[in-house]
Amino acid sequence: MNGLGALVEQFSLPEISRVLKRTVYAGLVAGAVAVVVAGLLGHILFGIGAYIGLAVGLANIRAITSQTARVAQGDGSRIFRALASMTLFRLGATTVVVIVLIVLNRQLRLGSAVGLCAFYLIFVLNIATSILRHKAVP
Repeated sequence: MNGLGALVEQFSLPEISRVLKRTVYAGLVAGAVAVVVAGLLGHILFGIGAYIGLAVGLANIRAITSQTARVAQGDGSRIFRALASMTLFRLGATTVVVIVLIVLNRQLRLGSAVGLCAFYLIFVLNIATSILRHKAVP
């Protein structure tokens, strides 16, 4: 695990930005495909839910990067406390979205769960691709 951590630490900011951009674009395409396929199958709410799940995943990643940057620019005291409180807020917001979707419609909640999982799968695959490329370059 330490080797993986050291490899990830070697990524430059532009590389991390490229990973996030690829994830966003792939998520948009995946969401569009989900809406079209779900619409053709007569379950448009599932496709909309998938788009919502993708959006929640994207919002979470964006919040992580901005909050981490903000804490890193601070004075250095109470970093753990600041990150922990921000994490609790993000998890609470995600939970509220999920609860609202559970109450609204079964297709929406199932679609959003699939969309959220798809977003993180796309994100992990993009990170793995970047790691493999980075490792291949001497």
